[in-house]
Formats: sequence, C-alpha cells, structure tokens
Amino acid sequence: MIRNYFYIFLFVLVYTPLIMGQDSDVNPVSSKDTSYSMHANSRIINMVKPGKPSFLTLQLSFNYNIGHMDLAGNENTFFRKNEFVNGSNFGTRYGYGANLTGKIALHKQGNVRLNVTGGFNRFQSNFVIAASPEGKVTYNVISAALGIENNFTPDRKFKPYVGFDLIANFISGEAVLSTDTTDFNLKIKNSIRFGAALNLGFEYALNDKVGVNLGYKIVHANIIGRESKASSNLSETSLNDEKITSGDVIPYAGWKQFLYSSFYAGFNFYFGMKNKK
Repeated sequence: MIRNYFYIFLFVLVYTPLIMGQDSDVNPVSSKDTSYSMHANSRIINMVKPGKPSFLTLQLSFNYNIGHMDLAGNENTFFRKNEFVNGSNFGTRYGYGANLTGKIALHKQGNVRLNVTGGFNRFQSNFVIAASPEGKVTYNVISAALGIENNFTPDRKFKPYVGFDLIANFISGEAVLSTDTTDFNLKIKNSIRFGAALNLGFEYALNDKVGVNLGYKIVHANIIGRESKASSNLSETSLNDEKITSGDVIPYAGWKQFLYSSFYAGFNFYFGMKNKK
C-alpha cells in the first residue's frame, strides 16, 4: 500500500510541470503586442503636433468709415454751409481708406503683439449722400499708430484678437461753399492731432503664408491737440476744432470731435508660421 502511494506521488511530481507548461503555451502573454498597428489620420496628427505662431504678420486692410458726433454732419448727414461756417460740425460723415499694419510677436507663444500701423482715410460729404447745393467738404487723414494686441489663438487658423492703439493724425482738406455768384474754395490746412483707437476682429489663415482679416475699429482722432485760430488768408483755415469762449468769433471754429467707426477687411501675410487646424 505504501509503495502504491509512493508511485502515485512520483507520477504527479514528474508530469504536473509538463502539463502546466503545455497549457501556458496555448495563450502566450507578451509585454509587447506587435500583432496590430494603425497609422493616425491627419486630424489626430495635427491635434498632437504643436503649431508655431508667426513672428511677423503684415495686414493690409480696406476701410469703410462712418462718423459719429460732430463728424456725423447734421441730422440728415447733409452738408449745410451755415453749420460748417459756424463750427457746429465737420460737415460730413462717410469715408473710406486703407491701413497697413505690421504685427510683431513679443514672445514665443505669439499672443501679445506690437502693432505698427500706417493709414490713409478720406471723408467727403458727397461720398454716400447726394451732393448738396450748398457746397461740399473733404478731409484727408494720414495716420501713424503704435499699439498692443492680444491674439487669442496665434497658432490656429482662426485667430480672434483685440487691441488698442495710440495714433498721430495729420488732417487736412478742402471745402467748396456755394454763393449767389461764384463758389468759394476753402483750403483746410494740415493739422496734427493725437488720438486713440480700440480694435477687434479676427484673422483666418488660408495656409501658412496667406490669410484674410475682418474687423471693427473705433477711432477718436483728436483727443489731444485741438485748437482754433484765425487765418490771415480768408481762403485758408486750420481744422479749428476747439471752442472759442472769448474774443472775436473765428470762422469754422467750434468744439468738434473727430470720432468714427471703421469696418475693415483685407489680407494677411505671415512669416515663420505653422498653423494648427
């Protein structure tokens, strides 16, 4: 009896490792599974791949301008000779123009940008409204601006932004005043005014080199530097945008704000950018 138990024990001891070894070969476990692989599609790759913002953006924009307050003419935006001569308003409202802005990234992430802008805008009383029988007036505004801008997604195709500019404006113009005999031509001499602008909009990059822009800017062109002074030449005047409280009456002089909205659209040119979608 003892011998039989001994043989059974010996059988189990010898054959159990062999049986267990065969079972483990049925489903082998590997720390590295190379039986299946998949290539990520372009959308996933683009989500993982970091973008690179442009270190320099050139933005060319074309403007449609609408004047406010004293740059809105009268109630019907129609040129009125008496209001213009008395300094009640600038005699016009609508205009157009263009701006070229260089946007320089101030750090690697590219969100904060220094904006340097040069622009030209023209306002004329008969641009949208029909010509007035009492005359017309035209203003030319050459401006240079320095500003700061926050671009919220500089490495993406869609790039909303908001910015603030300090502006130096060189404003000149001319007017024609109708009389009973011959029309009177008036030159508005170049005047320097300093102002500010709030700017918001977005860019959409078509590729890593070119994009489009659309935005809105509100400009107050004559916050600092307003003055009114008489001219020795009757056919010339300064901008005369400061109220005269004492002394002789000065033609065309009055407290006037050169304030306008600018709706713009144009093209962007990017340097050193790699966009994420």
